[in-house]
Amino acid sequence: MPPIELIVEADEPALFFSSVGGAEAYLEAIDVRDGVYPVAYGPDGQVFKLEAIGDRVRIASVEGSKAPDDLRALLLRYLSAVKVHDVKSTETLSGLLAICEAEAS
Repeated sequence: MPPIELIVEADEPALFFSSVGGAEAYLEAIDVRDGVYPVAYGPDGQVFKLEAIGDRVRIASVEGSKAPDDLRALLLRYLSAVKVHDVKSTETLSGLLAICEAEAS
């Protein structure tokens, strides 16, 4: 899998994409409207807004907004959901992403 560039919060609890364009093409507008995908993050915690425009999904960066702690919590929930239990609570954000990349491939 190419490097993770976008992490979308979802029921799974997360979906991983190598590009914003890839996420826009994969996600369905009806699901965005229904709140299935409330927020997305870049690998450093940059916050992205998802919106449905007709039958298309648009994902845009929220300027100046970072939430690395929220992303960290999401990644830990994902790893727990896929039964990866040997993750240290002190693991760095980049370390968590590397573990998620290995699990998602």
